[in-house]
Amino acid sequence: MRITKEYGKLLRDFRWIAVNARTVSKSLLSIILLDAFTSVTGVITAVFSKNLIDSAVDGTLNRAALYAALFGALIIINLGIKGASSIITVRTTEVLSNNMRKRVFSRITRTEWMAVNRYHSGDILTRLTSDVGAVTTGVVDTLPGMISLGVQLAAAFATLLYYEPTLALLAFVLGPFTVLFSRIWGRKIKRYQIKVQESESVYRSFLQEAVENMLIVKAFSLEEKNIASIASLHSIRLGWVKKRNVTSVLASTILGLGYWAGYFLAFCWGALKLGRGATTFGTLTAFLQLVSQVQGPFVGLARMIPQVIAAVASAGRLMEIEDLPSEESENKLPAAYEAGIKFQGVTFWYSDGKPILERLNVTIRPGEIVGLIGPSGEGKTTLIRMLLALLKPEKGSVLLTTRDNREYFVSAGTRDWISYVPQGNTLFSGTIEENLLWGFPEATGEEIVAAAGAAGALDFINELPEGMQTKIGEHGIGLSEGQAQRISIARALLRKAPILILDEATSALDRASEVHVLTSINGMRPARTCIVITHRYTALSICSRVLRLKEGKLLEQRLDDLNIKDGFIASA
Repeated sequence: MRITKEYGKLLRDFRWIAVNARTVSKSLLSIILLDAFTSVTGVITAVFSKNLIDSAVDGTLNRAALYAALFGALIIINLGIKGASSIITVRTTEVLSNNMRKRVFSRITRTEWMAVNRYHSGDILTRLTSDVGAVTTGVVDTLPGMISLGVQLAAAFATLLYYEPTLALLAFVLGPFTVLFSRIWGRKIKRYQIKVQESESVYRSFLQEAVENMLIVKAFSLEEKNIASIASLHSIRLGWVKKRNVTSVLASTILGLGYWAGYFLAFCWGALKLGRGATTFGTLTAFLQLVSQVQGPFVGLARMIPQVIAAVASAGRLMEIEDLPSEESENKLPAAYEAGIKFQGVTFWYSDGKPILERLNVTIRPGEIVGLIGPSGEGKTTLIRMLLALLKPEKGSVLLTTRDNREYFVSAGTRDWISYVPQGNTLFSGTIEENLLWGFPEATGEEIVAAAGAAGALDFINELPEGMQTKIGEHGIGLSEGQAQRISIARALLRKAPILILDEATSALDRASEVHVLTSINGMRPARTCIVITHRYTALSICSRVLRLKEGKLLEQRLDDLNIKDGFIASA
């Protein structure tokens, strides 16, 4: 049962690799044919060398010159074909790896948010780079190489069988033992390959976080600790690499002994026949070349098995990502100028089973601006993530509504109706204009300027040396927190969506800037339905009502009853 299951999984892995390889099937076929031709020319070269030497020994110089010319022409043709094969191989490698990355990345973007969030971004990057590279190498290099070796084996065996049947059979009998022996090491090499990739994921994840959080590293004087951690992770990875390589080297060494045993046997056999006058120098030369071309493919095939195992192991890691559950997506919603929100009996809990939201009911009318307050950890962000269809309620439903009483269950498709300003700095590296266009890629220059103006960002943008074309680094490096926040607000305002979510969107703004932004939002026509998550009283001043989230329940809160201290809501 275990063996059946193992081979079933192996067949599934190969099928997945084959499906991906179809995108470069023509190029792959060209590589295989060119490599096969070079394998055949190797056998022909052995025959030419035999005739060349024998003709020279016999004194038939004209015949020797003919074979010398053919020999030289074959070498030139072989070099040309290898060059063409190399060019096609490089191009095919790039195309296949890019196609695979696009396919897996596309799958990640359409995967349920919670499912993909269980993987560290460093691990995902490792799969998109190292694992894709291992599969690509298996398809573009190893597969044509194995076929080429098979062609070489068949051609050399047939030729050797013609000249010396006994030696051909002996060489062929010894060869398969090398491949059979390699099967013993296969399972162990696969296990080490997976461990190497897993340790690479951990190593890369740590590097990524260390670089992204360099400010914290320096602020807390953690430089030496991080360097030590990198050394430790590298040591772990190096240990698995050593085990994998030692196993491969041991297998290759034993396989090499089989190859040299066959070659030594052929050499002794030929020397014996030469001493007895039963063969010629040319024939002996051909024998040695042909025996190596019979034995060599077996050794070559055995040495390629670790590459095949690496490709299969990496394919399994990529398939794991593709097997993650996809988002449920309704059809694209019709364009809408106004939309409302309805939570009906919504209950939600995380893996611990403790409800974060419990039998939550609330209706937000189209065009209404609602404040959402409550202590940290009470579920405000969870509520927003359900509205964005990133999380699913355990019970109840979340719907978007229209003025004519149509209702749509939230899904990936309903995000077109929502614009969002999340907490923190969520800008990308690139120009300010490029960051704004994430909100609405088709926006005109006038629309961009209008959104920046409404967010209070236009003045500081115009003061920058390159204005909208000013480049910023990761997470808005080069801008203050307040400037970055205003760019995020402008990006959200640029999006043509009837619902706007502001999650502590004005927390880094001074009072004047905050008032400007809130006034702009309040004056938008058609009016947008807006949820304002905030601890600041100023932001609540534009709200028609305030909802307090506490112990999983939503309770309406009068503005006049709020406990305000220094402009902030006490115990929010």
